[in-house]
Amino acid sequence: MRLALLTAAALLVGIGNGAGATVHGSRIAFGLEHGDLSSIYTVRPNGTGLRRITSPPTRQELGGDSGPAWSPDGHRIVFERDLTYWGTDRFRLTAVPSRGGLAHDLTPGPFDSMPTFSPNGRRIAFVRSAGEAVALYTIDRRGRNAAQLLSNGLDVTPAWSPDGQTIAFSRLADQSLPIDQATLYLADANGSNVRQLGAVPVRGVSPSWSPDGRRIAFVSFADHNGAICPGEGCAPNGELYVVGADGTGLTRLTASKADDEHPTWSPDGSRITFASGFPLRSQGHLPWLVSVPAGGGRPKRIGRFSGVLDPAWSPAGVR
Repeated sequence: MRLALLTAAALLVGIGNGAGATVHGSRIAFGLEHGDLSSIYTVRPNGTGLRRITSPPTRQELGGDSGPAWSPDGHRIVFERDLTYWGTDRFRLTAVPSRGGLAHDLTPGPFDSMPTFSPNGRRIAFVRSAGEAVALYTIDRRGRNAAQLLSNGLDVTPAWSPDGQTIAFSRLADQSLPIDQATLYLADANGSNVRQLGAVPVRGVSPSWSPDGRRIAFVSFADHNGAICPGEGCAPNGELYVVGADGTGLTRLTASKADDEHPTWSPDGSRITFASGFPLRSQGHLPWLVSVPAGGGRPKRIGRFSGVLDPAWSPAGVR
């Protein structure tokens, strides 16, 4: 998740080793950093079968590909491609076959990111940053007919519900507020009926719906369990929580000193995968791919690679 960079543009200890639980017939996509450049990879839930999907066309070894989202049929992955130009980031949405191949741009940018597919695969919601405005937009699956969905705040990290009727997202009411004041909201898929998630504000970002639509996993900064950098003004590390789709039953899933980000559910709803680690090796390990039981339990590392960004679990039946 490039949330801190996007906002600027607009303005494990305790983790066990070993492979995560096997969920047959699915894969997990994620960005993987090598130095300052990231590419999209996929892997089986048990950590085997690592497959590189994209090779960013850049000579500067900066930026790259992250934020993957699977099409509902599992045949395509849409992601954010950042091809920096002399140090200036440029995000656009790009699509690639899920087994790799020729990638093609869907949007022109310069700051389009955080895609999420509608369940029927016909629309993609995403975040567009232009000047001081950061808003949710939609396009069709070929990148056409861009339409602004919401524009009443700093709106980021959209997630389409499994029934296609609702989009969950995070809103920061004012650009001067710190990221730990971001609040989860819901809107109808056409942008109407915007409402806060639950009677009591739920603070957090990166909502992710369970496959049955009854629960939402998200990242909370409320615990202030460490920070992503040593200086003042740095965002606190994230922890994973789950809450009911009606805002009740708030449950904490992680409690590590690492920064836990970008939860994604297994197709059967039994596990949640996320990235967990530190920005600098001097602080600890670089982000790992980690899995935890959806009802809580001991996290387990998936694979032996580091530098993971924005994991996304595929639909069932993807091999």
